[in-house]
Parts: sequence; structure tokens; C-alpha cells
Amino acid sequence: MTRRETAAPLTRRETAAPLTIEGYARTFAKLVANSTEYDLMASIARKVILENNLDKEPVRMLSIGAGRGQFETRLVREQGLKLGYIYAIEPNPAHIPLLETELKSLDAKYYIDTSFFNKEFEFDEKYGSPLFDLIMLSHCLYTFEDPFGAVSHAVKFLKPRGKILIFNQGESACSEMYTYLINHSDPNIFNTSLTHANHALTAPKITSYIRAKHPELIVSVQEDITHIGVDEFVREEDGSRNDEVVSFFLQAEYQDLSEEARKHVYEVVRKNCDVVDDKYLIRHACAGIIVSLSSHEE
Repeated sequence: MTRRETAAPLTRRETAAPLTIEGYARTFAKLVANSTEYDLMASIARKVILENNLDKEPVRMLSIGAGRGQFETRLVREQGLKLGYIYAIEPNPAHIPLLETELKSLDAKYYIDTSFFNKEFEFDEKYGSPLFDLIMLSHCLYTFEDPFGAVSHAVKFLKPRGKILIFNQGESACSEMYTYLINHSDPNIFNTSLTHANHALTAPKITSYIRAKHPELIVSVQEDITHIGVDEFVREEDGSRNDEVVSFFLQAEYQDLSEEARKHVYEVVRKNCDVVDDKYLIRHACAGIIVSLSSHEE
């Protein structure tokens, strides 16, 4: 390089902090309220319920990352799950009050465990058998330090003819935005170990792991495109209002990003939208991963 030559200017490193626990809960609630994802999840779950007679005899269910419990309630009230007992694991204190309210409303025994589920997790025998007919991990693996290890550990608690049902995003704009921010941030301020969820984790990565690590398991995947409402965000380019869904995808407050980053994220959202009834809806791939023990398949 000669003296007259100059290096291209470096893109500034983003310094937005990860969402707080309260911010995560707030933005997650906004996403749920504006998403068709849970309708698809309910449809996939109903198929699993009916094909495995989980509507006939009382089911022992383990819900890992139960959140606020509303999806579990929906499985019972709308999808025919005959629930006898549910062991709900949820470490986020912001979710516990509503989770307890939801589970109390069901005609089933329940226990709420606020510890983290990892490969060291064990059940207290006073709560009965540690084996379950249905184990569900609904959009929670993003939050795990070792999501693949958690899946392997969950298999140990599956009854011979039981099913593990994992819901996770597929390849989507969510993972694209999150990965962009990770790659452009000061790693001392924002990285995958500091955020509440790793939105770079996708369903293909999970299924690839299971098939490679656990050849004894049968894995099937049902995936489709769902939509999340982002109309007001798209129509107001500076994002001064209604950016909660985008903030959830980023795992950081959108308004804390630099102007350069906001423009990039805005364009990612816009290019991944469908316009339905004059409303901008971002396409969001959702997958249901169904896991069972091959040695007990009929």
C-alpha cells in the first residue's frame, strides 16, 4: 500500500446491549400476539396426539421451557391431549405466575420446576416416574447453553413408545438478522453467550445433530411458512414505533442500533415480507421435529 492509498473505512462495531429479562418477556409477548406460528404448531401437535393415541389414556408430559403455559393449555382444550400429569420446567421468573395460572386451570396434576434443564438435570423421585409419554421443547432450545446436549439428555426420559416434539424456527429472517448483529457487534457487549436466546439455531441444525448423534432415533420434520405482523414497523422506516417483534429477533432493542444497522435490518424485514390484505407480514419458517425410539416403532 502506498502512502497515497487509504484503507476502506471500517464499519462501526455495534454496542447495543442484549435484551433484559423483562425486555425478552415483553418482545416475546408481542411476537406471540402477532404470529400465525402457533396455529401451525397446534396442527402439528394434533397430528402427533391422534397418531399416538395421546387422546385416549392419561398422558405424562414433560414440558421443557414451558414459558407461560398457554400452548400446553391449548393442546388440552383444543387439540384433544388427555393430560394426566405435567412436569413443567421454566426458569424465567417473569413467566411463572401466568404458567401457574394456566396449569391450575387444567384437570391434571402438575409441578413447576424453576431450574435449568441441562445434561446434569435429574428428577426428584418424589414426583413420580421420570419417564414421559410426551416431551415437548417448544421454542426454547435457543435459550440453552448446550441445546444439542439438552436434546440428548431429554431422550433419557422418554417412555419406549413416547414422542419428543421440538418446535423451532427454520431458516428465516430471524436467524439472518441475529447473525448479522452478532457479526457486527462488539463481542464484549453482545454475543451468543450474553443473549437470552441464540436465534442462529435453526431446525436443520437440530435435526442434523440428532441424526448424526442418535442413529437409534427416528426423526421426522414438518415445516411450513408462518407469518408475523410487522405492518407498522415497515410503514414507518425509522422504526420509532412497534419494533418489538424485530427487537425479539435481534435479541437487542432495535432503537439502540446504529443508523447503519437499523437500515440494514429494515431492508431484511422488508424483503422477507408478504403483503396480505394490505398488511406487511414477515415470513417465518416454523418446524415441528418429532423424535421417537426406532427400536419401539411398529
